[in-house]
Parts: sequence; structure tokens; C-alpha cells
Amino acid sequence: MRTVPRRWLIGLAAAHLLFVTLGAADMPLLHVGPIGRVLSHYSDLSGAGTGYGFFAPVARDQLMLHFDLIDHEGRKTTTTLETGGSREVDLRLSHVAAEFQYDDSERRRALATALAARMFTRNPEAREVVVRAEDFESVSMEEHRNGRTPRVTPVYQAKFKRGSR
Repeated sequence: MRTVPRRWLIGLAAAHLLFVTLGAADMPLLHVGPIGRVLSHYSDLSGAGTGYGFFAPVARDQLMLHFDLIDHEGRKTTTTLETGGSREVDLRLSHVAAEFQYDDSERRRALATALAARMFTRNPEAREVVVRAEDFESVSMEEHRNGRTPRVTPVYQAKFKRGSR
């Protein structure tokens, strides 16, 4: 059995590091042509294209999804999509929430419908599901010291009843 030469592995690692650097610099690859699109997909799939916003001096705002589950007795329970089982899965779910930032009513409604269906599957006792997307505006440490608190602004809300279309 033939092994992969060390220089090939070093070359692949260096190429990946280049994609990580381009991702951190927020350099788009899509506009380079067909090869750029392929490289952009590789960056997205491998995580190399992440913007690495945690290096920024101020944390970015974040869209969050909440689901109000109402059972047959009218009791309300609020839940989220996050699993807590894997940071990577929760990161992907935050990307789902970010889709609500686009002001496209059809897109938002289709996504909210799919998410509500998931909540009904996960919670068979629920009679209604309210899907809420909210923008969480964080504050810097300096702003916090000056008394400013984070703010939550509603972005989207839709109510779904079990069995309705």
C-alpha cells in the first residue's frame, strides 16, 4: 500500500490555511469564476470560510429563534432549537435563525412553517406553536460599564395550529 507523500499533506494543509486566512479577512471567492465557486463551497463545508467574528472588538448582533408551545390546557412553554449536544450543530442552527434577517415574506413564512412542523413533531402535546425571531443586540464591555444593557427586538412572529395549513 502506497502512502501519501509528506509534501502533499503539507501542501494541502497550507492551502487550507490560506482559505482560513481568506475567510478571516472576509475575502469572497465566489466572484473569481467557476473555480472560485468550487473553492467557496470547500471553504463553507470545511468551516474555513467562517468570518471569525469573535476576534472583532465588538460582538455582532445575533438573531435568535424561540418557540412558544401551547398545549390543550393553554399552558405555554418556550423552547429553542439549540441542542447543547454539539457546538457545531448549535452554530448551524444559528445560521437557520439568521435566514429571518432577509425581508422576504415568502422565505420567512416557508422557514417558519418548517420549523413549526419540527416543533409539533418534537412536542406532540402542543396545540399551537408561535415562532419568534428576535434580534439580540449585544453591548460592549465599555457600554455595559456605563449602564447600557443588551436589547432584544422582535423581527418576525407567526402562529401555527396543529392540523392547519
